[in-house]
Amino acid sequence: MMRLGVMGGMFDPVHRGHLVVARAAVSALSLDRLHLVPCATPNHREGAAASGEQRMAMLELAAASEPDLVVDDRELRRTGVSYSVDTLRDFHQQFADAALVFVLGWDSFLSLPRWHRWQELFSYAHLCAVSRPGVAWPPPMDDADGRALRKLLTQRSVPDAQALFERTAGSVLVVENIEQDISSTKVRRALREGQSTGEWIDPAVTEYIARHGLYCN
Repeated sequence: MMRLGVMGGMFDPVHRGHLVVARAAVSALSLDRLHLVPCATPNHREGAAASGEQRMAMLELAAASEPDLVVDDRELRRTGVSYSVDTLRDFHQQFADAALVFVLGWDSFLSLPRWHRWQELFSYAHLCAVSRPGVAWPPPMDDADGRALRKLLTQRSVPDAQALFERTAGSVLVVENIEQDISSTKVRRALREGQSTGEWIDPAVTEYIARHGLYCN
């Protein structure tokens, strides 16, 4: 059975941290490929500084040498808010014979109980949460979100990729201690201030940003 990963985000701009998480998921789960899906209209945050077309172009430049990564524009083609549950349902319908894995970073995982129809995600895919070194594990459990995550992990957590793929959807795997210390917010701030971002973003993406005058104000 094909193992297909899905990783969403604003990618505004795409940076090294995004690729570190993507590669970690591909490696840990032996994915056949992972789709990078830029968000069109987010639900819980402001929109992107760069256009959808520009973010797609930057993603394609960054992933050009990554044969396991596919840049996917389905959310940009869809009207309305870009809900992850709708995206996963779309993938599930298109790739009915594949095992889908929704890959997300640790901060997104901790906010999962506030997502639109979040429990429905597991009808379509597994979930892989990628954590950074030094993060609290298990996650804080002293509020409603924490209690919901505790219940989720109790019911759905599995120890490794082999156990994850014993079924086609519905389980959670945590991939721990992946070094990811950069954010798009930090990159945009550095670009506005004229600082070097060479360690954070691909040279081709840097050149694209400069050519199009992105993130300069």
